Amino acid sequence: MKDSLRPLLLIAVLVVLSVLACGKASPVAPSGTTLSISANPSAIGLNGTSTITVIGRQPNGNPLNPGTEIIFSADKGSIDSVATIQSNGIATATFRADGRSGTVRVSAATGGSAGGGTSGGGGSTSASVDIQVGLSSGDKPTLLLSVSPDSLAVKETATVTAIARNADGSPAAAGQTIIMTASLGSLSPDRPKTKSDGTATSTFHAGTQSGAAKISAILGASDAATVDVTIRDLAATLGLTAAPASIPRADSSVTVTATVANAQQQPLAGAQVTFKSTVGSITPFVFTGSDGSATATLTVKQSEITNPAIKKITVTASTPGAGEATFDITIQ
Repeated sequence: MKDSLRPLLLIAVLVVLSVLACGKASPVAPSGTTLSISANPSAIGLNGTSTITVIGRQPNGNPLNPGTEIIFSADKGSIDSVATIQSNGIATATFRADGRSGTVRVSAATGGSAGGGTSGGGGSTSASVDIQVGLSSGDKPTLLLSVSPDSLAVKETATVTAIARNADGSPAAAGQTIIMTASLGSLSPDRPKTKSDGTATSTFHAGTQSGAAKISAILGASDAATVDVTIRDLAATLGLTAAPASIPRADSSVTVTATVANAQQQPLAGAQVTFKSTVGSITPFVFTGSDGSATATLTVKQSEITNPAIKKITVTASTPGAGEATFDITIQ
């Protein structure tokens, strides 16, 4: 008798297990389900994120049952593949851009497939939303680029400032990367990020090569902004002469000439020479010409040299990198 009941008991256990298993299965969206989808924000940066929200409603208007699966997909970037409806009838997922600009279509579906049909007695439906990654071609940001100073010697530094503006003229958002390059020298950092006022700064290092450097910068889809910097060679030697080399004790004028050369003993143009004199007045600042020379005029009045103890006038010239040079003018 007991043996004859065992098959019946086994069948009953299997039925109970089957019922319990069915109770743990994910709810299925019924036919006629509707989905609404939104993205916040709907426009993001090249590596930004957006929260995708899906609201599911049954045909009778009630929220989808908690646990109902929503399947997500995107034609660019990445997104959480599956999210479940919560007690409020809402499911959320995070979309992540991958650096590619353009319009991204994000889709959400429930049921057997995104394209329609049924699965497990339920219905399938889908909805989609577009996200703008980066900026569209009609909304390019603009950049203004400046450098201070715009003329410097080798091994010196200058500050590069970029001002980023949106298409409507408002400051670009903080944290956006500006890509900078230089044809000579180097930039640190070469990927500065914008501040809350839309500005970003970098330090330009002139390096050891003289010449004209062009600094360029772009932000996202913006046109390139450029600025020029003159890198002057550094002075290595400095010579000084005066003509005449001897003056009487009377009003006199002396031409003082400084000659500046670089490390290769080539004339150095554009070097600032500072002149000083122990007696009289002299042109204080002169820049060298293409021949590497700078000329100043020393003016001496008779009243300044009547004292017999004054037997000479010492003229000094100096320029960055080459130190000082002196020349004594004899008083007769």
